[in-house]
Amino acid sequence: MLAWSFMKRSDRRRSLAASAPMIVAGAALALLASAGCGGTPGSKVGVNEVTARTGADGVQAVTVEVHSFYFKPNRIVVEAGKPVELTLKFKSLFAPHNMTCEHPDAGISIDKSKGIISFNPTKHVRFTPAKPGEYEFFCGVGSHMMKGMTGTLVVR
Repeated sequence: MLAWSFMKRSDRRRSLAASAPMIVAGAALALLASAGCGGTPGSKVGVNEVTARTGADGVQAVTVEVHSFYFKPNRIVVEAGKPVELTLKFKSLFAPHNMTCEHPDAGISIDKSKGIISFNPTKHVRFTPAKPGEYEFFCGVGSHMMKGMTGTLVVR
């Protein structure tokens, strides 16, 4: 700041003019980021259940939309012993999210993430559930799970 006071007035104007676009761009990005982080809490979204469809290749397929702050569907039904492929479509432009469901004893290992800005908002995960049961999945980013960003994987 001391150097600023010793600069000529014309030099200070040029310095401000040169940095103005960066200041405006930073403010715009911050505004967009805060707008993208809002969303409907999962606790306010009802249960949306889907049973996986089995393709000709024998793989059970489900598409999951990952929103701020809920999954759609948030209850997924699959059969044990058959491979499952989840296609995760991350719908939030600026908020990071993930889908985590770690139950290795049941053959389930899901940990897919999308950062703040992603040029590939679709991720795929494959696993073969081994044991029937109900397994919670969630977003482990920040307090998203506490906001209700959870779901249930039902293995029959």
